Amino acid sequence: MATTFAFTRTKIKDIERQLKYEKFFSNLLSFERFKKEKILHFEQGKSWIGRIINSLVKERSLNKDGKDEYHWNREAKDFYHAEWVKKKTPLYQIKTISKEERPREKLLKGGENKLSDAELLAIFLQTGIKGKSAIDMAKNLLREFGGLRGLYSVSPEDLIKTPGLGIAKVAQLKAVIALSKRYIEEEIKNRPLVKTSKEVFNLLYQTMRDLDQEVFKVIMLNGQNEVIDIIDIFKGSLSSSTIYPREVMKQVLKYPAVGIVFVHNHPSGNPHPSKNDREITRDLVFAANIMDIKVFDHIIIGNNRYYSFADNDLIEQYNQDYQKIYGNNKS
Repeated sequence: MATTFAFTRTKIKDIERQLKYEKFFSNLLSFERFKKEKILHFEQGKSWIGRIINSLVKERSLNKDGKDEYHWNREAKDFYHAEWVKKKTPLYQIKTISKEERPREKLLKGGENKLSDAELLAIFLQTGIKGKSAIDMAKNLLREFGGLRGLYSVSPEDLIKTPGLGIAKVAQLKAVIALSKRYIEEEIKNRPLVKTSKEVFNLLYQTMRDLDQEVFKVIMLNGQNEVIDIIDIFKGSLSSSTIYPREVMKQVLKYPAVGIVFVHNHPSGNPHPSKNDREITRDLVFAANIMDIKVFDHIIIGNNRYYSFADNDLIEQYNQDYQKIYGNNKS
């Protein structure tokens, strides 16, 4: 009965895996007979090598002579030699570019500012697919998903439909994106100074611009206008029935904040405040007055623009409204 070979290029379509098998079989096929302990030092790892050897024995490509001793079936050895040694994975990858122009070498020599977005992404991808280099693949990804911004928000399900991106590579990419987002968030909380609406916008735009629902945040400031912390109060559709000033102030009072800035986003991209936004802000300013906490601003983040209640004199107006209604009465 003819042997059915498990490890073929048609069954292993991911280029990274093909390269792994190519290297493994090139080493393994250099032996006519071998002991298992002799090959376990191969770079692929003991567990992985053990599974492959067991599969090769099961399909009768390898014959087991004794405990952990093997020799090749001649037909199988010829097949795997033709499949993995004579044939070479058509990388169509970064290595086809002159060494000086390879993204990795450019990065190490001149720094990341010397590279385009596509070149940086190509370093991560490492290999391309038939007919496309890693840089070509990177350009296609950026074009298809709308640049780095789109790539940050695309789902794993959509990414995995891209030729050449296996499950492992998609998981790695999403992990890198998550780490970069966390780095930005960590930097945000590194006590930056915020004194203007533009500085608040610059502080939070990168982490809020692509959110698909409204998120309401409060920035806690000390007496030097340094950020003490930034907290999320609410996620969802904002309304006067979802934002309770008393509860917001309860969260604020947990911090030694002298002043606060409210920030939320409009997923539509239009930062102009709704009637509801104005009512919520007025109620919050009133509540802050009762607690002797200064509200510096309420910023609404849109698509590459923002709206500032303070810049439009609304915070001052709400403070005046409070004084007209309540005067110095805090009760």
